[in-house]
Amino acid sequence: MELDANKENEKVVSTGEWVASKFILLIPIVNIIFLFIWAFNKEENKNKSNWAKATLIVYILRIFIYAFIILMFFSFFMTLFNSSYYI
Repeated sequence: MELDANKENEKVVSTGEWVASKFILLIPIVNIIFLFIWAFNKEENKNKSNWAKATLIVYILRIFIYAFIILMFFSFFMTLFNSSYYI
């Protein structure tokens, strides 16, 4: 049973490769493109692929949370300025 588990082990991603990946993520637009490439490329290291998928999920969650907060503030200010309390 241990032999089957060892066949699935991937090569360890080096520290330099992680640092380079993080620096690539600092570039706007390019970061999203590379995350999709790393996440869905079958030849990419499994560890890096899973990390890229998780990062994309976190980005999507952030967008929804930010949109919700912006809508809440917008809603609050719209009700504040459309109120009939200040005549």
